[in-house]
Formats: sequence, C-alpha cells, structure tokens
Amino acid sequence: MTRIQFTILLSGAALFPLSGCGYRLGVQAPPGVYRIAVPTFTNQTFPLRRDIETELTSALREEIQGRTALRLVPDGSSDMTVYGWIREFRERVLAEGELDEKLESMVSIRIDLRIEDYVNGTVREEKVVETQPLSASRGEKIDAARRRAVDNLAEKILLKVEAW
Repeated sequence: MTRIQFTILLSGAALFPLSGCGYRLGVQAPPGVYRIAVPTFTNQTFPLRRDIETELTSALREEIQGRTALRLVPDGSSDMTVYGWIREFRERVLAEGELDEKLESMVSIRIDLRIEDYVNGTVREEKVVETQPLSASRGEKIDAARRRAVDNLAEKILLKVEAW
C-alpha cells in the first residue's frame, strides 16, 4: 500500500464514526427547505458605497451553491427567501503617521437580515456585523479589507440560515 493510499484510507476511517452520529459535513438547510431565493440586497449606506450590495449578494449565492444542496431560484418560487439591507459601511482610522497619513484602520459592514421560511411558516430577523483590519502601512488597500469582510459576511449569513 502506498503512502497516499494509506493516508486516504486513514482519513476515511477517521470520518466513519461521525457518519452514524448525526454529524454531517457542510451546511444543512432547515427541514423541508430545498429551494432558496436571495434577491439583491438593498444598499442603504451613507455615504453610498457603490456595488457593495451586488458583491455581498453574489458572495452569499456562491456560498449557498458551494456549501449546501439548496437550489437557487427566483423570489416567489422558493421555500425560503433571504432579504438583506446593508445599513453601514465604515472605515475607522486607528493609527495615523506624523503627516496625518492613515497607517492602520478598520473596515466595518453592518447588515440587517430577514429570513422567511415559507415551508415552516417562520420569519427571523437578524443583525450581522463584520470588521476587518486594514494596514495601509503595509501597502494594503481598502478593497482587500472590503473583499474579506464581504466573504466573511456571506459565511455568517449562511450560518444564520442553517441555525433554524
């Protein structure tokens, strides 16, 4: 037996005991929910942060497709719909240099969610916040922190869907 075959066998054996205990890999949808709609989130940031709503909506849809068995469908033909309002996108300066240049800051995004489960007749409202550090002193741009925050928010939102 080769080293690779042994490693694969050992990995499978390690997961085998979990299969009978109710543990599953990936994110699980609420019972009876097979189709989900994610309309484009509403951008209510001020000052307006352009395209943050499409970035977050796309990231959430990708998370759903990559980590669940749910099928994305248009609003109106789903078992569940996730609505979102982006309330705030803010960059807070944490440290400045001698010439008042920004050295370190923090990007924060705050959203409100409304998750409507039509199969089980429930509605849940949640607030989700994500913050990411930004180091201008190391050459990092705000777009990098924004992308990390959006990706993390998509994961957090998907976990809210699973929490039912």
